[in-house]
Amino acid sequence: MIFYELVQLYQQLVRQKKISAPGWVDEKVSYGIMLDENGAIVQLLSKKNGNENGICTMTVPQHPSRTSGTLPFFLWDNGKYLLGLDAEGKPEKARERFAASKKLHLDLLEELDTKAALAVKNFFLTWEPEKAMENEQIKPDLEELLKGANLVFYYGAAPVLEDAKIAEMWEQHINRQEEREAGICLVTGKKEPVARLHPLIKGVRGAQSSGASLVSFNADAFCSYGMESGNNAQTSEAAARAYGAALNYLLADKQRVFTAGDVTVTGWVEGGEHAYQDLFMAVLNQDKAIQDTDIQEALKKLVRGERIAWEEQEMDPEQTFYILGLSPNAARLSVRFFLKNRFGEWLEHIQAHEKRLEIVLPERVTRMYLPFWMILEEMKAPGGKDTIPPLSAALLQSILKNSRYPDELLYCTIRRIRADHNLNWKRAAILKAYLSQNSVKYKNKEGWSVGLNTETNDQAYLLGRLFSLLENIQETSAGGALNTTIKDQYLNSMCSTPALVMAQLLKLKESHMKKLRRDKPGLAVKLEQQTVEILGRLELNIPRQLSLEEQAVFMLGYYHQTQKRYERKQEEA
Repeated sequence: MIFYELVQLYQQLVRQKKISAPGWVDEKVSYGIMLDENGAIVQLLSKKNGNENGICTMTVPQHPSRTSGTLPFFLWDNGKYLLGLDAEGKPEKARERFAASKKLHLDLLEELDTKAALAVKNFFLTWEPEKAMENEQIKPDLEELLKGANLVFYYGAAPVLEDAKIAEMWEQHINRQEEREAGICLVTGKKEPVARLHPLIKGVRGAQSSGASLVSFNADAFCSYGMESGNNAQTSEAAARAYGAALNYLLADKQRVFTAGDVTVTGWVEGGEHAYQDLFMAVLNQDKAIQDTDIQEALKKLVRGERIAWEEQEMDPEQTFYILGLSPNAARLSVRFFLKNRFGEWLEHIQAHEKRLEIVLPERVTRMYLPFWMILEEMKAPGGKDTIPPLSAALLQSILKNSRYPDELLYCTIRRIRADHNLNWKRAAILKAYLSQNSVKYKNKEGWSVGLNTETNDQAYLLGRLFSLLENIQETSAGGALNTTIKDQYLNSMCSTPALVMAQLLKLKESHMKKLRRDKPGLAVKLEQQTVEILGRLELNIPRQLSLEEQAVFMLGYYHQTQKRYERKQEEA
């Protein structure tokens, strides 16, 4: 399923000339080896100029995966193969690599007599790898070449691979099938040569920089019926090249790749248009470069089924949009999820998630929405590493599918609040969203409103409100000059085992009220009335223990009541 959709995307990208044709790939090249008609190196051309990364990307002949052994590339490669440079202190290995590259080029170019082909053949016939490091054209850039910089052959002012006859010969070589074992491709259904090794995929966070495989068999335990390598999952060489090229194209565009913990996420539409990717990533990540109001306006229209113009392109909400999540696994990649749906429905699910996150905000907070990355930030300890990897992928899937949030979301949020006693608006919004979507007991109750709910008699919610009032009484009686409050001392106990600390808190409350009645009698009466009203609605038996969900309700009640207190102060001011 994944490979089939990627092959379809590849074909679209080739037609749009956004990706190389079959048999060719785009690779980073640092230098060009300019040859004369006798094969001598005239100049080493730097391909670094005019590129922000300092390296030029060129279309070069398709190459097989090179993980071990000696495997040369045609017309381009690093200096170890094309020049025989010894970067490892192993001269025998260097000679072996150059010999393999020499044989490949002389065999493939044997019947060609163009000037470019003759120049390359003469180079391999006359070049002495033992003297490579002494060559005057090589010396200035020797350090970079020894590090593995890629080179490509030039003749005259043009790359050799642009020679029409050489390009035609290479494509014929790629398509030649009679000497290779054929089988039914599981992707296309055609009988074609089976890929022994699948392409390496680059750009997945945490994976090897040289690339990792989606499909590989390197131990007997992974094989069946005596088959070797790619024969265990018959994919034609053409299909393997296509899906690898399409996926590498998607992952290479970092502006259109989303990272969630250890999961690298990319998405695409069947036609390969970038506007869908851009809007999807902006909505999911709430990109600060795009105004939230613009994103939300686009969301509303697409969810209603209307076509819109985005980035000067018409977008159809009925267009199929694919989402792929990949994680590193040693030298391989794991598919965490592969999702397919209408583009408009994906946006509708994200919008429903944002609706659940709506909550009353502090005065100075202007952000309207809580993006995915910010949710993950709230799960981490200060200065800590990324949050639990399974949570990132599971949470993202739940948002995209509009399904239950992972239980770890509730556990991690409450754990952070109990650890640092910081119940900010972001954590309160996360708790509200979780209860609204997951809780069987609380799902249909009204306590998860945006602001304070004064109608509910839920015991956990009332306890949270009461705790906020008790903290208010303490702070008001002390005139705000407190290093610690009851929140710092009793929050964890009150939200988990309220019956054990309630008597102590009420006793402290009375001592604070005595001072408050003396200094601010009017305010004392008002706070006393609010406290008595909540205590009267609590059942006689204060719960001895609150479940994890009830602790979330407690904290939501505390947050709502606290924000109401600040609203009143702002109104009075």
